[in-house]
Amino acid sequence: MNRKYSLVTFVTMLMLLVAQGAAAQMYLPVQMASGTVRVPQADPVPWAESIEQANTANAAYARFFFQDPLTSDPWWQSHTVVDGSGGIHTTFFDTQYIYYAHCAANCGDPNNWLEVPLFAVDTSLVMPTLGVDDSGRPRLMFYASPTWYEHNYYYAECNDNCAENSANWASVAVAQVNSYSYPFDVGFAALDNQDRPHLVYPQTEYPNYGINYLTCDAGCTTASNWYTITVVTPGLDPDAMQLAFDPNGRPRVLGYDTENDGLMYAECNNNCSTATNWGSVALPISIPYLGAYDGFALRVNAQGRPRITYYDGADSSELYYAWSNDSPLMTTNWHSYTLNYPGNSDFWSVDLALNSQGRPAIAFATDELDLSYITCTANCETNSPTWQQQFIETDADLEAAYPIPPSPGCSAPTWMVNGYPSLALDAADNPSVSYWVRHGQLCNGGSQIVFNASSIRFARAGGSSLPTAPGSVIPSGPALGVINISYTFTATIAPITATTPITYVWQATGLPAQTHTGRGGSDTATFTWPSGATGLKTISVSASNKAGTAHGSKNILISETPIIFNHWVYLPAIRR
Repeated sequence: MNRKYSLVTFVTMLMLLVAQGAAAQMYLPVQMASGTVRVPQADPVPWAESIEQANTANAAYARFFFQDPLTSDPWWQSHTVVDGSGGIHTTFFDTQYIYYAHCAANCGDPNNWLEVPLFAVDTSLVMPTLGVDDSGRPRLMFYASPTWYEHNYYYAECNDNCAENSANWASVAVAQVNSYSYPFDVGFAALDNQDRPHLVYPQTEYPNYGINYLTCDAGCTTASNWYTITVVTPGLDPDAMQLAFDPNGRPRVLGYDTENDGLMYAECNNNCSTATNWGSVALPISIPYLGAYDGFALRVNAQGRPRITYYDGADSSELYYAWSNDSPLMTTNWHSYTLNYPGNSDFWSVDLALNSQGRPAIAFATDELDLSYITCTANCETNSPTWQQQFIETDADLEAAYPIPPSPGCSAPTWMVNGYPSLALDAADNPSVSYWVRHGQLCNGGSQIVFNASSIRFARAGGSSLPTAPGSVIPSGPALGVINISYTFTATIAPITATTPITYVWQATGLPAQTHTGRGGSDTATFTWPSGATGLKTISVSASNKAGTAHGSKNILISETPIIFNHWVYLPAIRR
């Protein structure tokens, strides 16, 4: 079924969803003169309460607001990325401006952040998307409507002091589109392996639905240096698209197929300025229409293989992980399984990252109004994976850190961690997450929910002043082996938010010890037993940081030749 909505219809639906019985609020648009408005004075210091030391399992996270929740009113989408030096960049927006925030180091401390409003905007569909080049310089892509009849995609960049003064940014409108071609989330744009910006938006002209792939090779603040490739996707009507690149700079696109109420995938492997070099396919994955907002996420691993997390339309609020290791344009090469964690009936609050070993990490909100972080530690693309869960923040955590008393005549004030997470990992696999929270209370005799505070929240694992020790370390690997053959073992620590870096010390019977420093939540070691070194061997590993040490071990039986188990079958004797 084809479902295209005009901008007016979309915003009307959006306001009904956000209201949820709350008292009506009016938002006045801020017009954009010549596409953008400079903010002459910027406050470089973010608003933040003191860093909370949350209790129990959440103690490893430092958390703060980017703006005062009592006076700010952001839309729910944000985007966070980590640069090659470990600096963190975040963008978000409200009814007036796009904001950019940056921290160079020790980013669990809000005092180390700078924040600046960049451009005036007048729509809830801005969806600012960040990329950071190899020099740590931010590139921003967003959608805006400078007038009621203009709908544009913009590119902006800054090369120095980017969070101190908005005048250091340059922007340009790179595509004028119709009112149906707005983005659904912040995944619509990305930088390739040469730091060139690209974005995708729907080709909505009947009957040739497809993908508009917009790209620039150099001089990208000049509009004429951008060009568009229109890719027709037969039998598919792509919308709400997300763009990612493999290590060779080849584009991969995941989107919502409005024709089939499911996910679609597209890719190009060479000469991508030629539309016929693209391929597309409808995936055997149904999602609800509302799931198109934030109900799925795409990443590509170091081998160029796509990884997806999504909420499935057939299974209500069930969260899934999916992958393809070969020829992803063939539906039979896609596989998935359910992640058995609390669901989200809103379908739209999940993000995916891949750690330094290519394993998936997912941030998602639940119906319990908590924000969770889960990581796969072993067998991720099999039917027997191992996942660990950690709460980034619960409603009780936030209520304890920043209670807001009820207004006169109202009761039951509470914080809601609604989610819409943007997840990024640093080189040591420490997660940083930006997400949306709001505060509500029951008013008018309990018949109405009134929301009286909201903000974009930031959480940083390992940012607490109280380091978290490894609670356990579990080595895994083969149980049988032969001499003169190398065997690799993997050690995984828990909790997943133990403070990094971790030092791993490996010892194997009869072999030299190995010490690996500066590691993240897992490590590998390879051992080879020489001729004559047969028998039962013990592999021991310790994982330590400044807070403590955990120990683990496993055994492997080494023989001269492979052990073959003979299975005898005894058949009953038949007497004739």
